[in-house]
Amino acid sequence: MKHILEIGLLQALHKKDNAFCYIDTHAGRGWYDLAAAPAQKTGEYLEGIRKIDTRQAKPSKWVESYLQNLEKLKSQFGKAYYGGSPWFALQNMREQDRMVLMEWHPVDVEKLKDNFYRYPQVAVHHRDAYEGLTALIPPKEKRGLVLIDPPYEEERHDYPEVVELLAKAYDKWPTGTYAIWYPIKDRAPIDRFERKLVKTGIRKQLVCELCVMPDDNALGLNGCGLLIVNPPYQFAEEADKVLQWLMPQLSQHTMAKASVRWLVGE
Repeated sequence: MKHILEIGLLQALHKKDNAFCYIDTHAGRGWYDLAAAPAQKTGEYLEGIRKIDTRQAKPSKWVESYLQNLEKLKSQFGKAYYGGSPWFALQNMREQDRMVLMEWHPVDVEKLKDNFYRYPQVAVHHRDAYEGLTALIPPKEKRGLVLIDPPYEEERHDYPEVVELLAKAYDKWPTGTYAIWYPIKDRAPIDRFERKLVKTGIRKQLVCELCVMPDDNALGLNGCGLLIVNPPYQFAEEADKVLQWLMPQLSQHTMAKASVRWLVGE
């Protein structure tokens, strides 16, 4: 879900010829080998990308681009590889566009540098996003997308640090587009998270959510959401098509659900 919607946000920026900047606050390694020990240990891909039926009719150009970008990665590195957000961003950038990647984990940032050193459009920073983002915006291009996807096992349940970061960033660059990914393990902390977001006073907040299990299931990750500030025109309608297409492929649970709604309108 995250990567398809990310592609949609980036392709919307293509509608103007002037350059944009993509900023990823927690970039990870850029792409991953699903045959390696960490991926095999969690097996998360078995409940995600492995379930997608690529033969089905695609509801959106975003999905077509996503699958093409993934095939390009596999052709370069091997069939077991899967892209992180920076990989999909790279495939949806034009010559004039720029990418800034931040990563604080010392091992991951070295791998990130190795993966992206050959791309002159990309700058990699070994930097804490909670300090780095506000130092790097507004970008010189004055338009672009910020993706915020921190390691949520280190965050408190209703994500106050994320809300604070968004509020500070928006104060410096109110015309940028921001996308915040978050896990859904229990509805109560998500409700508190949303109340905090509303209290920031930021307008145009769109919530996209996909739950493969009931959102109060006690077993673990039930779904995920993407909060988007300043989404492009008609993004909500296209995102809803994508989520309604994804949902039955990822879950047969009777209480699985997908939704796109405005948390705060204009």
